[in-house]
Amino acid sequence: ALDITKLDNDGWTPMHAACENGHLEVCQWLWEVGAAADITKANHDGYTPMIHACQYGRLEVCRWLYKKGAAATIDSMNAACENGHLKVCKWLLEVGAVVDITEANDYGRTPMWVACESGRLSMCKWLFEIGAAGDITKTSDSGFTPMHWACYGGHLSVCQWLFEVGAAGDITKTTNSGHTPMHRACLGGHLSVCQWL
Repeated sequence: ALDITKLDNDGWTPMHAACENGHLEVCQWLWEVGAAADITKANHDGYTPMIHACQYGRLEVCRWLYKKGAAATIDSMNAACENGHLKVCKWLLEVGAVVDITEANDYGRTPMWVACESGRLSMCKWLFEIGAAGDITKTSDSGFTPMHWACYGGHLSVCQWLFEVGAAGDITKTTNSGHTPMHRACLGGHLSVCQWL
């Protein structure tokens, strides 16, 4: 029989793969036949099955992992925010898995920062409404604001929203390396954002 707990070259177990792709029945089977400990194992990048499930919006798998004891492996809401999985984010908050929605990761990125960077306007608005309003102008360790990254990604609706709700001053703010949002929009090749700026 194949080893159901075998790591691949990136440190992934079969449990990681099943959780990322939302295959709940496979997750449950792996658990039952001897891979229970894998629900909390991190791969070489530090990602656990729970982080993968959150990142890909696999709410049922997230709930199952949580019930099976993987709650402590949720490090932040960033993975779910980045990919626009609002239902997962709301669930994380509801079960108390995320206490502080303004908590920055090791790189100074908050959930709001990540949502703006990836152009998730509905996520941005939700975070803003539930207590992360101060994060719209928060800078990362390298001096980037959510406005810088929204401009770089060409997310005009997010840029306009940020401007309207309190980040107007950030359209001219420079990073530690001297980049303005205009630099970032040009670097990304986003004419509509350049014209708006």
